[in-house]
Amino acid sequence: MVLAARTVVLAWLLACMACAAHGSAQPIVPAVPLAGGHGMALDARALSGDAAFTVFVFFSPDCHCLEQHEPRLRALDAAFRPRGVQFFMVDSEVRASVERDDEEARRGGYTFPILVDRGARLAVALGAQYATYSVVVDRAGRLRYRGGIDSDKNHLRDDAVPYLEDALDDLLAGREPRIADAKTLGCALQEW
Repeated sequence: MVLAARTVVLAWLLACMACAAHGSAQPIVPAVPLAGGHGMALDARALSGDAAFTVFVFFSPDCHCLEQHEPRLRALDAAFRPRGVQFFMVDSEVRASVERDDEEARRGGYTFPILVDRGARLAVALGAQYATYSVVVDRAGRLRYRGGIDSDKNHLRDDAVPYLEDALDDLLAGREPRIADAKTLGCALQEW
């Protein structure tokens, strides 16, 4: 009986290891609907196939940390868009609305849209809990970087570690990011 139980446990562990090995090649971006301005209905997984790399930055209109990072996000978009990187803000908060987010995008001078993630399905799937949490995925939808925009929170310093910028530079050069999982310094998303 003990031998049979050990055999079952060993078989289960081997199956889990095989699934984990194959699972790492599977897309992590789920096929969840996102809403954009002018009645756009988009699919998060399909968006990741449109460019060499896609950056999803999670958004909250009430987050001072995110507001402080707006100039850096605009600069990142300007620097990396010509290199095949697309940016999207994602509003997963319970109060999210396309109209409010369109106004916030205009106010913030964003050159990329804020998309509504109803039910926070994308946020949950990608582990987003804070505004400024950024995720980089490749064309296949595989997660390549996750974490903060940089090492600053509210007071921006010239010597901040540019986590997102470094990850994008590394990925575009064909290297793994020097830091693939960085700390996020932002406001908690109101997903409930």
